Amino acid sequence: TNFRSRYGHYEYVVMTFEVTNAPTVFMDYMNRIFQPFLNKFVVVFIDNIQIYSKTPEEHGEHLRLVLEVLK
Repeated sequence: TNFRSRYGHYEYVVMTFEVTNAPTVFMDYMNRIFQPFLNKFVVVFIDNIQIYSKTPEEHGEHLRLVLEVLK
């Protein structure tokens, strides 16, 4: 959402959760981004990303992959 007034142009720089479909759209976006990793070592809910692994070494690799996606 954006609007212009005599004082300038204004728009959201973050997603507002007062907008009815914002959480649904954001969840869809997160699921699309992390689709290759979902149910393998990643679970997402809104803006929470859980990374799970069997070993510390594996966790380091999983964390690196997730951070690359977020970069």
